[in-house]
Amino acid sequence: MRDFLGFLLILAIVFFAVGETRGWYLGVPSQTPILLYKKDHVAETTRRTLMRDDMPVRFRGEVRRGSVAVEVWHQRTSSFQTNQPAGADTRLFEQTYRQGDVIAIDRLFEAGGGVYRVVMRYTDATGLFRLEVPGGQDL
Repeated sequence: MRDFLGFLLILAIVFFAVGETRGWYLGVPSQTPILLYKKDHVAETTRRTLMRDDMPVRFRGEVRRGSVAVEVWHQRTSSFQTNQPAGADTRLFEQTYRQGDVIAIDRLFEAGGGVYRVVMRYTDATGLFRLEVPGGQDL
């Protein structure tokens, strides 16, 4: 047990040292909580709707340091049935949160069928964040 605790202590020291110099990013958007520590990072999640014309997006967290910019984009996909080309990307939502702000986005974006893209831009950010969008079976 003593060896295991020593190993965990060394691991924590290395993890903290690396985090202090480069920061770290742990998590997968829309699948796990996202944990950031002094990190610049851009995370993007894309969902294509097949059966619905809207996209519910929930993003929660508290910015403890730096800033977090959240954007939601929509693009109408091309259709081989109507020979209609794909549409241009349209920004549906953009908001920047700074240190001390609480993020509580719970919106339903109704731009029609197509590809919805949620982009999170973290700038020297620290905090725990959670993105929730429907999975494949709900689209």
